[in-house]
Amino acid sequence: MSFESARNRMAITVKAATTLCLAALFSFSLSAQDAAAAPTAAGIYNDGLAALKSKNYTEGLPLMEQALKLAQESENEQVIGLAKTNGAMAAYNLGMSKMKAKSFEEANTLFNKGIGMSAENSSNYIGLARVLKEQGKFNEAMDAFFVGVEKAKAEGKTKKAADAEKRAKGIITSLYKAKKYPEVVTIGEKFLAKASNADVSYYVGKSMVQGGNDAGAVAQFDKALAGIKDKDKVNYAKAQSLEKLGKNAEAIAAYKLVTGEKYKAQVNHKVTTLK
Repeated sequence: MSFESARNRMAITVKAATTLCLAALFSFSLSAQDAAAAPTAAGIYNDGLAALKSKNYTEGLPLMEQALKLAQESENEQVIGLAKTNGAMAAYNLGMSKMKAKSFEEANTLFNKGIGMSAENSSNYIGLARVLKEQGKFNEAMDAFFVGVEKAKAEGKTKKAADAEKRAKGIITSLYKAKKYPEVVTIGEKFLAKASNADVSYYVGKSMVQGGNDAGAVAQFDKALAGIKDKDKVNYAKAQSLEKLGKNAEAIAAYKLVTGEKYKAQVNHKVTTLK
């Protein structure tokens, strides 16, 4: 082989090697850029947080869900915790907007999604209870309200817990006014298993009377007397039930506790005629 031929071959080899090196560098550079551009749990979380801060819950919630998924895959505990907390609140706010628009099924789904993201957050339980009440699912609503009450107490939010309990009581009041007495008894007893309330005890007692359960009614009236303002109406109802039970002496004693003008004529008649 001539010297010139050998030199040309070497030049081609060097050129080929240089081309290969450049190709490898270019390939590496693309990979590095792709990695930099790839979404991260923290990056998506920050985007979601920005959306939530601007009250764009429709955009913010799916970003929080995406951030949570990536964080779980990469075992990023910090982002997992933050995405769950903020995602749950995004679900609540979006759920409330759907409920106000009377899109009850969508609201129900969102509140449940929020519970799935953060089971200790009281807001989604209370939101779920409110939408269940709107849907006429009173038993389920009562259960959800009291989970919310317990969660709110655990959060140290006593006012929030009291408000949820008040909303739960509203179910009983509405049912009583609608004369749905069997439901008042069933759901009212569920309420009273969780909390004491003189008005609820009175409504349950009066509803028991409608169902012929005067003995149960008397027990509820006794509970109501411990905290109700209008004791005359409770004592009068109690006296009537005692009379129907044939406990005339106790009935007379209860009638005598009624002092207002509203029941005066009836009370005087009962006291003088009962033996």
